Amino acid sequence: MTIVAVFVPVSFMPGIPGQYFRQFGLTVAVAVLFSLLVARLITPLMAAYLMRAKDADEKHNDDGPIMRGYLWFVRHTTMVAHLPRVGLRFPVYYITLVISVFLVGVSVYFMAQVPGSLFPPEDESRITISVELPPGSSLAETDRTTEAMRAAIADVDGVNRILVTGGSTPLGEVDVRRASIAVILDNLDNGLARKFSDLGQKIPLIGPWLPEAEVRGRIRPQNEIEIEVFERLASIPDVRAIKLQGGGGPGGRPIAFNILSADEENLNTAIQQLERAMATEPLLLNVSTDAALPRPEIQITPRLEEAARLGITTEAIAGVVRVATIGDVDAALAKLSIDNRLVPVRVRLNDATREDILRIGNLQMQTAQGGTVPLSSVADIVVAEGPATVKRLNRERVATIGADLPLGVALDSATARFVEIVNSVNLPPGVRVVPAGDAEVQAELLSSFRNAMVLGLLLMLMVLILLFKSVIQPFTILFSLPLAIGGVAAALIITNNPLSMPVLIGLLMLMGIVTKNAILLVDFAVEMRARGLDRMSAIIEAGHKRARPIVMTSIAMSAGMLPSALGVGEGGSFRAPMAIAVIGGIIVSTVLSLVVVPAFYLIMDDFSRLLSWMFGRFVGKKEQEPEAPEAAVLAERINRVGGENAALRDRLAELEGRLVAKAGRTAPHAAE
Repeated sequence: MTIVAVFVPVSFMPGIPGQYFRQFGLTVAVAVLFSLLVARLITPLMAAYLMRAKDADEKHNDDGPIMRGYLWFVRHTTMVAHLPRVGLRFPVYYITLVISVFLVGVSVYFMAQVPGSLFPPEDESRITISVELPPGSSLAETDRTTEAMRAAIADVDGVNRILVTGGSTPLGEVDVRRASIAVILDNLDNGLARKFSDLGQKIPLIGPWLPEAEVRGRIRPQNEIEIEVFERLASIPDVRAIKLQGGGGPGGRPIAFNILSADEENLNTAIQQLERAMATEPLLLNVSTDAALPRPEIQITPRLEEAARLGITTEAIAGVVRVATIGDVDAALAKLSIDNRLVPVRVRLNDATREDILRIGNLQMQTAQGGTVPLSSVADIVVAEGPATVKRLNRERVATIGADLPLGVALDSATARFVEIVNSVNLPPGVRVVPAGDAEVQAELLSSFRNAMVLGLLLMLMVLILLFKSVIQPFTILFSLPLAIGGVAAALIITNNPLSMPVLIGLLMLMGIVTKNAILLVDFAVEMRARGLDRMSAIIEAGHKRARPIVMTSIAMSAGMLPSALGVGEGGSFRAPMAIAVIGGIIVSTVLSLVVVPAFYLIMDDFSRLLSWMFGRFVGKKEQEPEAPEAAVLAERINRVGGENAALRDRLAELEGRLVAKAGRTAPHAAE
């Protein structure tokens, strides 16, 4: 039930992180409930039919050297030492508490040094590239440029095929000067034999002499291929090529921040300042924005005084220009009936006339008196630059600046450096830079996960209080949870993995495992005390009887996680950090909980006695419930009562006989 209490709150996490955790939490909670039914109903039945008599042989319970050493260590870490010089008794288990607090502090410090990321780097065997040409480029120029790019990367080792889509971006935006290139790589060789072979090659001294597994696919990692691909694309002039990743921020960039401003000029100035400041930063690669590049356009500015004198409105000027350049609105177009279909007929100037400012300036405008004047007499017509598209967020102009992550750099480190650069730049007034994409989702993930963990711990505490019928001892189990932090931090640091979403999923699993270990120890100690043992003997006996099943389950869990930790199979790079964190946490928490939980139990028992001494006078004594007798005692009582009932029946029969003989009747009256 404690595991269910942890996973149920996680199932209701909001936002994008909730989409990943909802199914996971509900699945684990339901599976644990079914496993409870199996353990209570099916497992005893199978044990009754499958276990043999020799399975209960006392020889199986003989303690080996490891168990004897463990019990010796527990006795010395939970004993009360006598200090003859000062005549005092000092509980040694408080020293165990101080050492464990120090270890947890060190673990938290190293855990804080682990960089964070939303997702671990994955080898998807696919590279998606967004291509952008300068403003004014035609579709034919886009086709020629993308063909040159395809030819430049076609012979890269590991590239299988290349798909080019001209005239649209990978996100579906249509533009003649944009294109998308999908580079499909060979299938990665991520089998178990390859993983063990790679591990063997890294062993010092004997690694180079070990046989290498047969190559059954691509062994070159995707990140190396990406570096070579973009080095070759850098030689193509007048083109912007950026890598997009699945699940990234706006535009698919790993790092993305929104630049907001109500003023267009200030927004453009801020974009230029930030791009210049980040161009040489080694922690940020391919810094670029999705702001529309200025492209040439014809700008017509009415001369209001002259137009008012002639009776020409700005609406009339806009209507003439619209009809001449792009045609009238759809509702005003003439319709041609063909085969029961109405085909709109759009009339406009030809391309040569539309590109000639003088011809546009000669468009005739009708005055209020009925005459006509050329457009150039009431408006200024110039060729200038302007944005192709305008994007807004919350009624403000917005542009997204993004960057890629260099090899081996986590999202947290790059984001922190990005924020430092933004703070060092003197941005124009009214310009704001806010997180977007992975940085925004990661902040939401940590906040939601923190709230879900707090709620899960409170629910776990309520369940433990109901099960143990005590408010103090459940804290022994909760205090054992931080013991796994050191193992997680060590595993992530050794394997150079960031603190990502799969690692958080692994932390949830660790909470259930560590809680289970502590519950086994504390529950057995409580049961031994109920049978008459003192608290020292009870907690030592709990360690003696429960150490073996705790170690067995921990070894089984770690062995089951080993293939995932090696990253075997498709998607293995996503599961590997989770398994690595779980294995590290299990190993450290199992070792520490077997030593620290007994000390915690005694300390919380001392605290319970202190509270009873302080507040016992204000609280009535607990009503003592009669204990249930043993089976043998109960059988003896039943036999004794049966004998007394038989003697009573004989006495009644004797009295009835006397009454019959005295009264001369067959049977006495009921009143007699």
